[in-house]
Formats: sequence, C-alpha cells, structure tokens
Amino acid sequence: MIRCFKNATFSIRVAIGTLFILITALTSILLLSAHYKFAYSTLKKHQLDEYSLVSEEVAQKIKSADSQARHLTRSLANIIASKNSIEQWQPILLAALESNPEVYSLYVGTNTDEFYQIINLDLISSSSSNMKLEESDRWVFVYIHRAEDGKQRKTVTFVDESLHVREQYSLPSKFLPSQRPWFQSALSGDIVKTEPYLFQNMTTSGQTYAFLTPSGHAVVGVDILLSTTSDMLSEIFKQHSSEAFVFRQTGEMVASTRSSPAENTSPNLPLLTMTKTEQALIQKANPLRISNQKHWAPMDYNVLGVPRGYSIDILKMITQMTGIQWEFVNGLDWSTFVRQFNNHSLDALHSLQHTQDGYIQGAFSDPIFSLPFGILVPEHLSSIQSITDLNGEKIALVSGWSILPTLSLPNNYSEIEIIEVNSLFMGIELLKSGEVSGLIDSSIVLKNITQQYFIDDVSVVEDIAPFNQGIDWQFHIVLREKYSELLPVINRAISKIINSEQANLQQKWQSDLSMIQHRLVPHPIFYELMASPQKHGHLVNVLMGSKETYIYLQPVSASTPKEFLAIVLPAEILHKQVLNQVYQTAEVTALLVIPMLWLAWFFGTPIIRTVKSLEQKTLQIQSKDYQQLKPVHSRIRELSLLSKSIGQMATQLQANEKQQEILLDSIIELIAGAIDAKSPYTAKHCSRVPILAMMLADAAESSRRPPFENFCFRSEQEKREFRIAAWLHDCGKLTVPEHIVDKGTKLEANYNRLHEIRMRFEVLWRDIELEGVKKQLNGEPEHQVTTWINGRHKQLQREFSFIASLNTGETVVTEEDIAHLKKIGAQTWARHFDDTIGLSPFEKSKKVHTPEIETLLKDAPEHKIERYHSPSHDYGIKMDAPHLLSNLGEIYNLSITRGTLTKEDRYRINEHMVSGIKMLESLPFPNELKSVPRLATTHHETLSGKGYPRKLSAEDLSTKDRILAIADIFEALTSGDRPYKKAFPMNKVLAIMSDMVQKEQIDADLYSLFIEQEIHLRYAHEFLKPEEDDS
Repeated sequence: MIRCFKNATFSIRVAIGTLFILITALTSILLLSAHYKFAYSTLKKHQLDEYSLVSEEVAQKIKSADSQARHLTRSLANIIASKNSIEQWQPILLAALESNPEVYSLYVGTNTDEFYQIINLDLISSSSSNMKLEESDRWVFVYIHRAEDGKQRKTVTFVDESLHVREQYSLPSKFLPSQRPWFQSALSGDIVKTEPYLFQNMTTSGQTYAFLTPSGHAVVGVDILLSTTSDMLSEIFKQHSSEAFVFRQTGEMVASTRSSPAENTSPNLPLLTMTKTEQALIQKANPLRISNQKHWAPMDYNVLGVPRGYSIDILKMITQMTGIQWEFVNGLDWSTFVRQFNNHSLDALHSLQHTQDGYIQGAFSDPIFSLPFGILVPEHLSSIQSITDLNGEKIALVSGWSILPTLSLPNNYSEIEIIEVNSLFMGIELLKSGEVSGLIDSSIVLKNITQQYFIDDVSVVEDIAPFNQGIDWQFHIVLREKYSELLPVINRAISKIINSEQANLQQKWQSDLSMIQHRLVPHPIFYELMASPQKHGHLVNVLMGSKETYIYLQPVSASTPKEFLAIVLPAEILHKQVLNQVYQTAEVTALLVIPMLWLAWFFGTPIIRTVKSLEQKTLQIQSKDYQQLKPVHSRIRELSLLSKSIGQMATQLQANEKQQEILLDSIIELIAGAIDAKSPYTAKHCSRVPILAMMLADAAESSRRPPFENFCFRSEQEKREFRIAAWLHDCGKLTVPEHIVDKGTKLEANYNRLHEIRMRFEVLWRDIELEGVKKQLNGEPEHQVTTWINGRHKQLQREFSFIASLNTGETVVTEEDIAHLKKIGAQTWARHFDDTIGLSPFEKSKKVHTPEIETLLKDAPEHKIERYHSPSHDYGIKMDAPHLLSNLGEIYNLSITRGTLTKEDRYRINEHMVSGIKMLESLPFPNELKSVPRLATTHHETLSGKGYPRKLSAEDLSTKDRILAIADIFEALTSGDRPYKKAFPMNKVLAIMSDMVQKEQIDADLYSLFIEQEIHLRYAHEFLKPEEDDS
C-alpha cells in the first residue's frame, strides 16, 4: 500500500484547484461593488460641475483676450490717425505695450509702404528669434521706409528698459507693408484677425489684429503669439488629465495642450560646386520672397504659419545646397499669390504647372514633382469615366489653378459650370451642401482633405478624362525674369535632390500621414458639435471610438472663419476618486487575504519547485548542454510527463542539430567542390586550403611561443567555424567568369584570340603571294619577285613570333616593344564580307561600322564593355574599380607590361572577395558560426594595410585571419595547374613568402612556425607531385 502511494500521481488541475478553493474573494468583490455604486453618482456630478466651471473659465479668458486685442487695435487706430511721424507714434505704441504685456508687437503700416514696429522682447527668447539679442535688450524698434534712391531700407534698433540704444543697423529690405495679408484685409474697414503665420525675425507664429485708421492712409497691427494661448491652456490643464484645443472652423489647430511632433531634419546634402559668378548672383538676390499656401497638404501648407510640406522640404534642400535664401509669404489664397507675382510683389512661386496659356509669366525650373489630377465626387458618382459625364452640373476649382483655362474654354466643356473658390475648404463645403457635384485638384491633396474633414461618403476618381489624356502633371518653381540667371543652379540642385532624396520625400509626405495630421482637428465629433449651436457651452457625453468621453465646445472668436475652444475629458477620469476609495477598501481586504495567500504558497511549493527544475532543464537545452540533462521527478502526473517529454525533445534536438551540421558541412564542401570544378586550373584549391589552415592552426594552438600562448579554439564549434570559413574562402569565385580566372595568355577571352590574329597573318601571307603574281604579270623578273615574296614572308614570320611571345606574358614588355607592336598592327588587309550581320542583339548594340580595309591589330569600340551597374562599396569595402567592366582591345591586351591580366581583369578576379562578402553576409549563420563571413573574406588583406577588399591593417587582423592568408598563398604558389604560371619549386615558394614577410604582407611569427613545424614538407609529401616537390 505504501509503495503504491509513493508512486501515485495527481492531476495538476486537482492540485491547483485545491489550493485556490481556500481563497474566497467573493465577499471582497461584493463589498467593493456596493461601495462603488453608492459613491459613483455623487462623485460624477461633482466632477462634471468642476470641469464645466473650468471650461467656462478658459473660454471666457480666450474670449476676453480676443476682445481686448480688438479694442486695443481700434483704439490705437483712432489715436494714430492724427499722428504722422514715428516720433509721435513711438510713445503711443510703447505705452500700449507696457499696458498690455501679453502683446508681442505693435506696428503701423502706411499705403506709401512706410512701416514702424515695436517688439516686446519680454515674450521671446534668443532661441526663438533670428535676431542677436542680449540680456539687457527690452525693445526692438523696426523702421522701414523708401530711401532717396527709391528702394526700401530697414533700420533696426535695440534698446534697454531706459530706451538707451545698444545697437542700430540699416540694410536693404523687400518688405512692403501694403502687400501684407493684414494690410490688404484691413482695407475692408473692419477689424480683421489674420490666419496664423510665421512672424518676421522669429521661429514662432502668431496672429495679427489689424484695423484701418479713419484717415484711410495707414493700418494699425497688433501681434499676438500663438504660444501665449498654448501656454495658458497647458498651465490650466496641467493638473487635469484632459486635453484642450483652440482651432479654426476650417479644422486647422491654433493652440493645444498637445506638443507637436518634431519635424524630421533635412538630410545633410553637400554644397553644389558653383562659379564665383553664380555665388555673386545668389548673394545679390537673397532673400527671395516665395509663396507658401495655406491648405494644400501634403505638398505645400503651413502649420500655424510655419511652412511645411513636400515642396517646402525641396526648397529647404535647395537652400542647403546653393545658399539661396527663401522668405516664405503665407496667409494668402492662390489667386492673390499669382497677382502679387505678376505685379512683382513676390519673387517666386512654387508647386505650379507650366502651361501654354501663359497665365504665369516667368522663368520656370525643371519639375520638382509630378501629381496626377483627380476629382472628388459623391459616392454615387464614383463610376464616372470623363468630366463630360457631369454635363449640366457644377464643378468647383480653386481660383487661379493652371488647369482652369483648359476647363473654361467654350469649345471644351461648355455644358459644365466651373465654380471658382478661394480655398479647398470652400470647395468641400459646397460639395457637402450639394451646390457642386465635384471638386478638382491633385489626387493626393483630395485624399488628404477627405481625411482631414472625416468625410466618408465621397470618392476620389483619378483615371478620368481629360486628366488621363496628356494634361501636364509636372510642377515647377517659377522665378521672376529678373532672377532667371539663378535657374541653372536651382535645376542642378533639383536634379540631385530627385536622384537621391525623392524616395525619402515620398515616404515622408505621401505615406506617413502623421506629419500632416497633427495640424488638424483630431476628432470628427468636433465638426458635428460645431454644427450644433445648442450644444455649445455644455459638457456633452459622446463615444470617441469605444471610449466614453465628455467634450466641451464653445466659439471664442467672432473672426471669419470662427475659432473654437474644445476640451476633451475621458470619462475614466471621473472614476478616479471612486477608484481611490476602492483601493483603500482593497487594502483592508488584502490584510485578510494575505494569510490565505501564504497557505496557497505553502501548498504550491512542490509545483513551483518542479516547474523551476524543468525551467532549468530548458535553459540547458537552450545552451546545448545535453550531457547534463537529467529527468525531474514529480508526483503530479502532468509535470512528470512533461519532464519525460523534455528529455525526449532534447534527444531529438541533439540528433537534428547533428544532422543539420552534417548537411551544412556537406553543402559547403559541395560549393567548394563546384568552385574547384568550375576551372580545371584551380582544382582542389578550395579543398586544400582548409587542410593547410588546420595544420597551421593546430601548430599554433600547440605552440608555447609568446605570440601564440593565448591562441586556442575554445570549443569544437569554434574550430568548426574556422574550418568552414576556410572551405568558403573563395566562394565569391562563383561569380567570376572562367575565361578571366583561367586567362593564360593576354589575348585569351572565351578562346585564345591569337588564332584569329594568326589567321589575319595568313591573309597577309596570301596577299603577298597575290601581289607577287601581279608583279610577274606586269613584267618583273621572276627571281626578283621570288626574292621579294620570301623577304616579306620572313618578316611576317618574325612579326607573328613577336606577337606570340608577347601573348604568353612571360617577359616584361618595354616601350620599344609597344611601339613595334603598334607598327605591326597598323598593317592593313581587305575585308570583303559584312561584319554586322549574323550578330546577337547585344553584339549589334556594341558594333560600330568599320571600313572594309582593316588593320592587322585593333582596339575596337566593341572591345570596351561598360559596367552593368556601379560597383558596391558596402561592408567596409575599399577597392577602386576601373571605369570599364572589360577591355578586350588587342593592342591594349598585348601591351600588358607584366603577366596576362589587364587592370579590368585583375579587378574582376579581386572582386571575388566582394562577391564572397555579399554572399556570406546575406546568410543567416547561427551564433556559433557568426564569424564565418569575416574569417572567409580577409585572406587577401596584408599587415601593411595595402591588401583588399577592406585594406585592413595589422591591428584589424586576428591570428585566424593571418593563418588563412598563409594557407591560401602557399597553396596557390605550389599549385602546378595554373594557366598563367608553372609550378614554382619549393625553394622559390619559400623565397617568395619570405619576401612577403619582409614587405609585411604575411605574419612573420606564423610563417616562422610554418617552417619550424615543417608543415610545408608534410603538405608537399602528401599533396604535391614528385616533380613539384624539390624539398
């Protein structure tokens, strides 16, 4: 009975169930639920009332700030109306700024383009300003006027609190206040509040309140920083887990408690090489005033006045590469930009097409991007295939677009009424209200705007006539003709940007929408609440996604478009105090539960101990320590079976790993065998190098000499790694053509072209005989003709023998030899058959028509073979590639000074190391073989740093690297099957390698060990032929 009990096992379900039956949490749950239900209604009402008060307070503060700014603008306009000089304006503006410390600047602009501004430096830091400020600076006075030469000049004065001048400077200016958006808008006679825009001399944005003086000759402006509103929101809501937003009716954010994502930095592009004339032109032209649209995302738009978008990035890259400075002008619609460009108020436009109608007169750059057009239509019209399918309907189009004349021509689409709108927002509103049936723009812009306004019942139709019938999709930069000389520089920069950065720009602006969406209203419910005035000023309970949320929305500005405040409060915040109460109750309950947890722990100890032991076994398996695996005994049946399964799994894993090792080794040896079999001249090289390498490695491991006292293989796996690297050391030769590896003569390609040249000599031989016959027929004595023929034949024999001797590469070719070679090659022979027929398409593409009289030797254009692709320099490769892939020129090859290889041939042979690196680096070697790519590709490096492919120095080369180098060199020198050399006797091999030691090409200590251990003798006796072994 006792024995049976000892062998008994229990179900893990029974064991765990027994442990947790003792734990009764039901009472605690019931108590917590009752408390939660009682407190919830009271706390919810309290929280809602508190947030309603906070929201109303924030809305009132924003409204009050807006009202104060409007009142200040109107008051200053009335006061300034009777003042006509800056001496009179200055004290008035200073007093107003001191009374309104939240105002960034006050200024006056006249219709004669005179401008005076005072900037409050207490609101900005030196990091947010382009001006060089000092700590003592309190105000900046900016005065712009027309000088005696008729040009605008700007005077900037820095003063302290006591109005003492620290610095004053004057410079030319292109600033025309009468052309600024705030001035133009104020001419309506109402107080206007501009859209956010980037302030001059600042890296931050703001809005301007502007009003026309009663006299009508000047406009007063009040600048407010947007950061003022954002800072106020952040300060109020930093104690609350909620978000606040101020946004425009069009969806653009004005201020929020969220931080904007940092814009990706532009790539570090090199400066273009420019002439001094071009540099002078740029210096003279800087800066150029250029357009920046409001809402044409993702290509050209601004976030609170800061330019952003695909084309903006291109312009910034042009600045980086050329030094051309752009001064962005925003806050205007496109038709106004076009008008200002045509009247020379703007220097440049960008992101527009070059059409034939000439609606823009200027100097156009090369294209900076291409965008297909499309039309945004209601979903029920998504199947249209042509604009004419909308005959009788109205279609909206942004005013000033270059496609407008095409659509407006009476003969084109006379049955469609084109409605011009000032912005895409107006077009969307008309489409939503049904007043138009479509909105035309670039497809990607239309797709973006549907996401911006969360519109689901519309579709962008792209493949539609006439947009798919030859309309220009390319967009350009256009400069005033005055700056046309800058175009060559700009075009060179555009070319480099398109070649190197186009993919990155498309990924950033056309794939990753996060760069665009942060500027927009984050939730579609905001649009619904804007359209429901009865819900304004109240906390409204809504579902945002799957989360219950409270939203407070209230108009805070009467400007057009309106501005709204929205406060988002997740409902879970309301539960916070309730949960605090629950936590307190839970703490008391936990004190009662702790004893039961101790009891559960006590009964769970056997399970935990067994599971921990099994975990330890899995770690042993992970580290492949199969010998230390022992079964874990447990009374729980499932754990006992699991222990047995782990043991069986370990046995199977060990067997599988062994099989995989055998398979991998076989594949590697198969690859090495394929390399050896590829050429009859290098047979057995790949299989013999590992033998030599292991012989030298074993000797180094056994040596007690100081250089090798720390060298050893830490495991069999490390030795296997080294052996595999030796097998794969020439795997890159799979990619080297056989005729280059086996090139035994200079003229050898896929065959020895010496035979072709000999045939030409045969032609000349027969030409001489024919010429002799002609001479006899013409009456010359027979013995004289015979003597002439024999002399010429002997000369041909000598010349061919000379060429044949050059072809072997066994002698050094001198300059005299080359001159003699060219003289021989200049002899001519007549060709009677067309040499352009019967060729492959590739040969035809290379063939150049040649005359019928050809030279004996030639370097023809078809002999020069261009590279298919640029050589790769990844993985630290430092090899200078020749321009051509191959040069088969006959004179060129025969003129090789030493050996049989041209510099192109030599590079292609050396390039096997590059191929080997790429092949091995692409393989997913396990951790125990991770050094194989490195070990297998360093045997051509030298201690002096002049080897290839990485030009590694002695400090970079390990003992293993140096062993493989010696093994590779020794095998190659003793091999008698190379086409370009005979087998060297052992004495000469050792002399060559000794010289390599002196030149720091191989390791001296290893070479000394190689000789002392007589590895060269053992290898020679075992692998070399008797006639090759002179040891």
